[in-house]
Amino acid sequence: MNIIFCLFGVIPRSIKKTWNSIDSNIIKILKEKGINVDIYIFNLNVENKLVDNTLLNQNDIKIIPYTYFEEEKQSEVDKIIEQKCIDGCNFRKDYNNNMIKNAMRQLYSEYRVGKFIEKINYIKKYDLAFVCGPDYYISNKININDILDSNNNNILYTTQVNNADGITNGFYFGKIPDMVKLLKRYDDFESSNKDYEYTVLKAIKNHNIRHKFCNIIFFKVRANCNIHWQGGRKTDFISKNDAKNVRTEYLILKKKCNTLDYSFL
Repeated sequence: MNIIFCLFGVIPRSIKKTWNSIDSNIIKILKEKGINVDIYIFNLNVENKLVDNTLLNQNDIKIIPYTYFEEEKQSEVDKIIEQKCIDGCNFRKDYNNNMIKNAMRQLYSEYRVGKFIEKINYIKKYDLAFVCGPDYYISNKININDILDSNNNNILYTTQVNNADGITNGFYFGKIPDMVKLLKRYDDFESSNKDYEYTVLKAIKNHNIRHKFCNIIFFKVRANCNIHWQGGRKTDFISKNDAKNVRTEYLILKKKCNTLDYSFL
């Protein structure tokens, strides 16, 4: 099996804090099962702008042994988004202008991933595409049976960390055609009174994509090392023992970040 593993968005935001968890709990497990994994990066380059009140180091991207790399400057992407949203791009009422802009940046970044895997699949055939946010600290191991089910039965898998008004965004795996449809939802974006997660649910419904939830739990790690476990910190979809381990790891990471101890990297 060939899988293309994709990271998107502001890659150096916290990749040095998250990469080991992504590699250990997903990529290495795939490789141990004899699956070939190529890595694609789309980097939204913020240049000298602060993220989480932190100046990023673009060289942090080099920690990733990537196969393919693309990037655009955020300043140029913002111009593209401005044109798309000339008549307004709106979400739920509690989304302020900055939240809307960041949501559209993420939507565009996923769109770029979709365009790439659509193009590269003509050159090298991939069975599945796997997409993960670079600021996601993966706290438990991927279930290889979900990977096999996705490949054998054409199922698109997502997490259920924070489904909110729709389906959790930023972590998906599935067959290339379905993943392209999901990732390119920027093309047919329409304003709504829902949140960002609604765009994922809407795309899955609109394209009649077969969907299931996987077991993965992630924490979002910011550039300043603030850690957020969204969606009410649910663990009811994994075993009690795994839930205990996940909660323990979360508390340890929170403590280390609060004391500026980054020894977990």
